[in-house]
Amino acid sequence: MTMATERLYYDDSYTTKFEAQVSSVGNHEGRPAVSLASTYFYPESGGQEADRGRVGSRAVVDVQAAEDGTVWHVLDGEAPNEGRERLEAEVDWTRRFDHMQQHTGQHILSAAFERILASPTVSSHLGEARSTIETPLPEVDWTVIEKLERASNDIVWQDLNVERHWVDDEGVKRFALRKPPKQTGRIRIVEIPDWDVSACGGTHTRRTGEVGVIKMVRWERVRANLRFEFLCGGRALSDYAWRTESLLESAKRRTL
Repeated sequence: MTMATERLYYDDSYTTKFEAQVSSVGNHEGRPAVSLASTYFYPESGGQEADRGRVGSRAVVDVQAAEDGTVWHVLDGEAPNEGRERLEAEVDWTRRFDHMQQHTGQHILSAAFERILASPTVSSHLGEARSTIETPLPEVDWTVIEKLERASNDIVWQDLNVERHWVDDEGVKRFALRKPPKQTGRIRIVEIPDWDVSACGGTHTRRTGEVGVIKMVRWERVRANLRFEFLCGGRALSDYAWRTESLLESAKRRTL
């Protein structure tokens, strides 16, 4: 019998090394996996990709949450024995921080869509390479994109605190949420003061400044919505680097 995993990342997204106690050994979709009594690993959910890392000598190649609250850490080989001594575990920080930048950036950008265009985010996805927001807009142009980017990056550069609150069904009424929570009971609120308040279980930066920069790169029509691709932090820098190289190399070829 498995027990619900204590999810330590809710209150601390920055700890990456910890001692893991295996609570059960099993399989997830045919792959060896372990559940831990408590974990800093984030399981795929809410449009955010799962963490990677290691437990003991095994690489963690996926993390998934079951309906009973168990968090399964999918391994690249045979799982350790159940109930054995505590194992050293480590979350891949590079991947984790990238996800924190993208997710906090998404909150900032979604609030900009609402404040500037009165357009809600109907869905979002934080992908391996690029992230997206869908809104029910008829059309936009680059002048609108510039307004959204300037407002969003102003919040980034103000380096505001990103606050977290735990509330119950009654307590949630104190917050002007961007959209109603999908669950009841104990609810986690992520707040960027005077900008955005959202019910969210994802990992976030401590301050908006850690997002670095928010850049929108393209958009397309998807059914009745517009889907916008955006990049934050290190992803935006990498994108700028290859675009600059491509443009300069192209210009050199035209002059030859």
